[in-house]
Amino acid sequence: MLKPLILLLTALTLTACTPLQNCTYRATRDFRALEHDIRETEEALSRGYRIERRTVPRRIFTTCVRRDPATQKPITFPCRDTVFRTETIRIPINRAVEARKLAEYRAALPAAQARAVAGTRQCEAAYPEDA
Repeated sequence: MLKPLILLLTALTLTACTPLQNCTYRATRDFRALEHDIRETEEALSRGYRIERRTVPRRIFTTCVRRDPATQKPITFPCRDTVFRTETIRIPINRAVEARKLAEYRAALPAAQARAVAGTRQCEAAYPEDA
């Protein structure tokens, strides 16, 4: 539920950007994702667990209102509604695996940064009017 909303907001945000900004955003996406993964893995190692957030639907009883078709007066009646609650769950980690992943991420970071810089330069060359 949350992922489609994030994608929609990202798409709406990108439509308001200039072509240079869109190009730069795409060129640096992998680098930013790698930085995020490094930060998340470091936090998990320091805590000893990962944090996962899940949106869980729950049915509740509430009072609904509708209009009487004949008199147009409001009629209240008990009904069920769905509400959503976000739960935070601690997921235990294997420190050796997480440390290995962190080392791999850090090893891949310079290459990703070089690709991001090269991509940004290509964007600036392709869209000089925005620079």
